[in-house]
Amino acid sequence: MQTIILDDHGQGWDSQSPTLRSFLHCPLPDFDFLAYAIENLGFVAVTRVSPNAARIRFRPETASQVGIAAALYRVADMGLERVIISHPHKFVDRLFPNFAEAVVYITEQLAMCNQQPSFAFKSREQAIEQLENTNGPLSSLLQKWRHFDKVYNSATLATTLLETLNARFMVVKPVNGRLTIVDVGSGFESFGKSWQENARGLPIEEQQDYDYGRWAQGMYRSVLETGRPRLDEVDATIRRPHRNDRVRVRYRRLILPFTCGRRGGTCLLGASVVDRTIDLKA
Repeated sequence: MQTIILDDHGQGWDSQSPTLRSFLHCPLPDFDFLAYAIENLGFVAVTRVSPNAARIRFRPETASQVGIAAALYRVADMGLERVIISHPHKFVDRLFPNFAEAVVYITEQLAMCNQQPSFAFKSREQAIEQLENTNGPLSSLLQKWRHFDKVYNSATLATTLLETLNARFMVVKPVNGRLTIVDVGSGFESFGKSWQENARGLPIEEQQDYDYGRWAQGMYRSVLETGRPRLDEVDATIRRPHRNDRVRVRYRRLILPFTCGRRGGTCLLGASVVDRTIDLKA
């Protein structure tokens, strides 16, 4: 049975496509690529399971509405009598005797998720002046940003990023309208080693916890739009698919806008320090 994956642009891919795996930096053969694409990237899978039935797999919390629409059009074109709906964290599939009922169910699931606020991720923006005249790791990074006239140079920042900040950093830049990871340090305990090794080139939201990545993206984008540095306290509970658990992380993060590349484009450097005294969920 062939499974077609509909991405967030509505494009259809064979689930076994090596091109798609390569494009998403997921080449490992023992990696559950289909589950990752559905749960974290918001993709939708369609499988024809019998001559008169198809299965649609999606995760309501992350599903791309464009991908959902493309999947429904594809199933409608098949002219099938029955539709099976599957999504993670529900142990029983739902069987619908006709296409119309399946559409209503999917619409209800998406609406419920949109109405539920997320309490997993909390942040509190801090005044950047807090870093003035202090000697902490983030203060040191802010000083270098000013000293080097806001021009990014990985060599001049190497000691600060790798040693002072324990490699807890990420560099992103806008590519075709999406903030894309161009470098990431090895100091993030919540990221699996395999993801870190293959993260370059991914949109920032396509982290192991897609919801967290999409949430964090908003803060980076605000810095891109304003051109001003941003300091936040963060208290987040993040999914770790590589360990099948969730972990609470508390840290202070500084995001800086840099000029980078020969053409003088903008890139954003986010760096953080662990601070377990932060408690935004009390």
